[in-house]
Amino acid sequence: MWVVLSSKSTSWNPIERLIFPAPTPSYNVDSFPRELILIPREDGAKVPCLFLPFRHARFLFIYFHANAEDLGLSYGFCKILRDLFQVHILAVEYPGYGICPGSSDEAGIMANARAAMEFVTKSLCWPSDGIKLFGRSLGTGPTVAMAAEYNVAGVILISPFTGIKDLFEGQVGRLADIVADRFCNIALAPRIRSPTLIIHGMQDGLVPPEHGRKLYAAITSRRMLVTPTNMSHNTSLLKDVGTFILPMTHFFSLPDYTFEEIEVPEWAFPPTTPDAKAEKPPEEETPEAARQLPVLGPGWLIPPTWLCGRGSAGNKAAGADDGAVEPISRLDPAAEDKVKGSAAAAKPGGCGDVAGAQAVTPIAPRTPR
Repeated sequence: MWVVLSSKSTSWNPIERLIFPAPTPSYNVDSFPRELILIPREDGAKVPCLFLPFRHARFLFIYFHANAEDLGLSYGFCKILRDLFQVHILAVEYPGYGICPGSSDEAGIMANARAAMEFVTKSLCWPSDGIKLFGRSLGTGPTVAMAAEYNVAGVILISPFTGIKDLFEGQVGRLADIVADRFCNIALAPRIRSPTLIIHGMQDGLVPPEHGRKLYAAITSRRMLVTPTNMSHNTSLLKDVGTFILPMTHFFSLPDYTFEEIEVPEWAFPPTTPDAKAEKPPEEETPEAARQLPVLGPGWLIPPTWLCGRGSAGNKAAGADDGAVEPISRLDPAAEDKVKGSAAAAKPGGCGDVAGAQAVTPIAPRTPR
């Protein structure tokens, strides 16, 4: 009940206020000069987004944040994401969150998501083979929906759910019948054609890890499931490099570069307010282990032996987590058996279970337009 009453959502529907508990806005239009942009929606509304470019980056991440945060609270993580993987970041706000007008509901969030994709592909002229969709928690709803519509370079799902109604059923049983289903990810998952990385903590008490496993089973494209043993729903993805950073660089070819520069049209920037105070929320820090990793080119953060946890001679690789197990091809039964045995022997505190990864083939560099 407190979540319903304290939600900053503009909706008077108690179910909507419970599902989308918008926090108090953590930023204003002047908080992020030349980083906050306003992109047009089909109905004429403006969608606040953070755009953080990285020079000569080949990939652009469209980021959909979690439920109880807005762009201001996501800013520090997005900056680290950009610098670690050397990518462009476009983080999208939801209606009713931050400074974005409107009511928080599935239709409004999807309208903002489509506006973001339209902006990237048409205004920035960025090709789909240079786009990765990234969603966490609530953000996996629009991420899965867009991945079902567009064939992109990759999809990242952190703590995903099969559907909002499924979440309610797990908490209140048959009372969930009064809730109309929203973001039915399990129905859309088979339509995803892009390589997909799923990370779901085994200690997640809000979205049970079974949701991630079901989505993994439903996806037919190349995919990997990572289930870190000690990760809960709100655990920082940067706390342990084995949780998120290493799987990202092992599964995708990151970083990668292009000679094409990305240019944001001037009309996307909001007019500045004279003498306005730009207040930024505290930023998340890059973990020391990640800062010390050498830059070696594409895939620079991780030799494959780090994630697999064993060196070529069968010895444990330096820096490997005990809980990490070797990614496998889902077409190879012998490899499946090997992973089942490794997962059973995994120790607490490690990276957990990694399954289903086929060999990662770097995408060929694009020819400059």
